[in-house]
Amino acid sequence: MSNKSLKYFFGRAKKEKWAIGQFNFSTLEQLKAIVSAAKKLKSPVILGTSQGEANFFGLEEATLLRDLYRKKFPYIYLNLDHGKDIDLIKKAIDLGYDCVHFDGSGLDFQENLKITKKIVKYAHKKGCLVEGEIKSIQGSSEIHKELPKEVLLEDIEKAKEFVKKTGIDSLAVNIGNLHGVYTKSIRLKIDHLQKIKKAIPIFLVLHGGSGTSKKDIKETIKNGVVKINVNTELRIAWRETLEKILRKHRGTVKPYNILPKVISAIEKVVTTKINLFNP
Repeated sequence: MSNKSLKYFFGRAKKEKWAIGQFNFSTLEQLKAIVSAAKKLKSPVILGTSQGEANFFGLEEATLLRDLYRKKFPYIYLNLDHGKDIDLIKKAIDLGYDCVHFDGSGLDFQENLKITKKIVKYAHKKGCLVEGEIKSIQGSSEIHKELPKEVLLEDIEKAKEFVKKTGIDSLAVNIGNLHGVYTKSIRLKIDHLQKIKKAIPIFLVLHGGSGTSKKDIKETIKNGVVKINVNTELRIAWRETLEKILRKHRGTVKPYNILPKVISAIEKVVTTKINLFNP
């Protein structure tokens, strides 16, 4: 077990103006790549599993492998990303996830607040942090051609009420950010983030680290974001590299001759992102 908590690193990141990367995985190759990059750079890292990824990979398997890799590098943390199934969230907490993200953005505001508060109470008893979400962050972890017509921005007054009444540790904010990678550039509303930072004392999280420009990433970190989620770029590296190798070596059937290059490609993405998130 790491002797420095995720909350400790969030606090340091906020004070020193850098961010911890959350990198999602659903295969062992992705997991190996993320851990390898973190270890080489000596940077704390968050392993993310969405509900779909957690159901595929396994919550217990994820926690056991996190514990195993911690023996090689202690500052590896695990987050349930966009959890909507309460039973799954509780199971992740019970198994020892460091953080859970309850995505109640599809619910009525008061219902979201009520359930989030209950999850916070349950999680904090086990030493687990909770990330909340009020307004749904648009997009998905895929490649998209068109940007949404509407830019969603966080309602600051609602956010203040939500944070105060739920006791969440962090908030996934809406500042024009989108899940996924887009052919057109996404521009974040940094001025709105500045207003959120002044109004809300807790840790701020940026979803959509794959499709956001380097300049905007740097600006979000300067203005209070301590955690940035990346998923789609890792998936693209996984698929494109695997397809390329399989086309080139059609007769190859040994996984250990194919997959190291896939791991290396994903690791390059993670390394680039960690370096970007640091001063």
